[in-house]
Amino acid sequence: MVFFYQFVKGIVERYPELYEGGGVSSEHQINFGKKWGNYTGIVDLANGDVRYIDEVVKEPLEKCLLLLAFKADKNQLEDLVHREAMKKHS
Repeated sequence: MVFFYQFVKGIVERYPELYEGGGVSSEHQINFGKKWGNYTGIVDLANGDVRYIDEVVKEPLEKCLLLLAFKADKNQLEDLVHREAMKKHS
């Protein structure tokens, strides 16, 4: 049990962009996250295609988390750039 706790704690610390709530979330988003949890990452890695879910879950966990963290950072950067552009045009 202690090993599992330490393992999960280490994962959360290495991938804060996936496990720490960033930005503003609505109650609906929070409830969705509670219900579906890490499954959303699996679906994202499978590009929403049920045929690829089995392939995704066979991949090493760290490999999947690294890609999801990259995508989260990229989305956050793109959102920030978009907001800054909108401020300049208003």
